[in-house]
Amino acid sequence: MLEIKEDLRSKVDYRIVEIAQSSPTTEIKAIIVTSVPPSSEVVNNLQQFSLKVERIFSIMNVIKVRGKAKNIIAILDKPFVRYIMLEEVIVNTPELI
Repeated sequence: MLEIKEDLRSKVDYRIVEIAQSSPTTEIKAIIVTSVPPSSEVVNNLQQFSLKVERIFSIMNVIKVRGKAKNIIAILDKPFVRYIMLEEVIVNTPELI
């Protein structure tokens, strides 16, 4: 099961945590609220986690991304991440045992 540090749980929608723990490869859309304006450096950092940046709202410090739940959880410890909320579950892929 995917472990998430207790201090990082306050930075993410509980539904993303539940999805990442039950089916980490499920693709979701999420909204990332950043603590800094979304620069190209921030966007490049997100893309390194195989997240597709769908839209940037610079005036609100918000980036809309699409990717696997486990990859979205992986960015929680980045200093520019203030909060991540679930927008939509795209695909529910069954885990292979």
